[in-house]
Amino acid sequence: MKVSICRECLQSFLLIVVFSVGAYNANVIRRTDKDKQEIEHNNSKIGDPAPLDRRERVRLMKEGQQNRDNGGVIDLAPPNHNDGVRIMRGGELNKEFQQEVFLGPDHADFENIPEKEGKRRLMEIFSKADTNKDEYLDLGELTEWIAIQTEKHFEEALEASKKIFPFVDTDSDGKIHWDEYRKQFLKQRGYDEKTLEELKKGKSALKNEDEEDYMTYRDRWSRADEDDDDILNQEEFLAFLHPEHCKSMLNLLVEELLHDFDSDGDSKLTLGEFVSLPQLSSKELEKAGKEDEWVRERIKEFKENMDLNRDGVCDAQELEVYVNPRNRQHAEGEASHLIGVADENEDNKLSPREVLSNYYVFIGSKLYNYGRNVHDEF
Repeated sequence: MKVSICRECLQSFLLIVVFSVGAYNANVIRRTDKDKQEIEHNNSKIGDPAPLDRRERVRLMKEGQQNRDNGGVIDLAPPNHNDGVRIMRGGELNKEFQQEVFLGPDHADFENIPEKEGKRRLMEIFSKADTNKDEYLDLGELTEWIAIQTEKHFEEALEASKKIFPFVDTDSDGKIHWDEYRKQFLKQRGYDEKTLEELKKGKSALKNEDEEDYMTYRDRWSRADEDDDDILNQEEFLAFLHPEHCKSMLNLLVEELLHDFDSDGDSKLTLGEFVSLPQLSSKELEKAGKEDEWVRERIKEFKENMDLNRDGVCDAQELEVYVNPRNRQHAEGEASHLIGVADENEDNKLSPREVLSNYYVFIGSKLYNYGRNVHDEF
């Protein structure tokens, strides 16, 4: 018996198959024509590895930098998530970005306090942001407030770097050699002095996961080391831990995004590439966005915050603006968004009543995010 399948049904079925492989996976689809070769590790010694291929480096960053519970011990690894940054390491969007840049370093408190107390604090923020004291927040005031909070996140990252620095700088000479960092890093991973000595002599090997992290951080160290002496001062160490806050390292983040998503190697991203479905047409992407929140959010991010000149692609220059959290464009964009959502009388500014009546918008609560997603689906 023959079974007939209409062309439209077949296309829909193929779309579902392709989509299920890509969109439901938080990691991006790898370039199958360029990623067939695997990096071969030398497990017999811990000598400095050869430079990593960029795509392999991105893979290691995505798979190797998992958050660990260190029992209160300072984690020496560069963090995956940084407050006030739109996109996290590995290419996932920061869903708490709005909350972080409006509420500042204390943003986490708002999810755990009663609404009455939260509204009181929100009015304190309103008063501080209202610099001309006319009891309204206009675009300029909101933009400036968000820029200030972003700067506070940078200062927080700087303080965190300063706390880690003396922990690694074992001889207290104000600088860290790679060997110092490597030793402390491996000790934190559970390697004792005896094992470290065996590793140095080539009599033992790192665990696979630790070797991958070691190679990733070794390469990052070299990129942050501006004078190529294998020694980092405090400023260079900040670049190692937080490249998004160092202008000289922004190109590293751009390269990582391009090699993670740029499937045709033309040094720019299309919408399809950014949502990890480069083979789909515009109509198919639109359909995929209606069916899946992950794709829908990335489409929105690309169109509103990445493709600045609206030509359908995001080139390296636009990407550098995008990955720079201290670029004023991000503050202006978020301020415009908040006014667009909460400005009920459409006078292009916000009153205390409008801010309070949109309380869950401003604190970036999970309840608001859920409601927004449900609304988008319809």
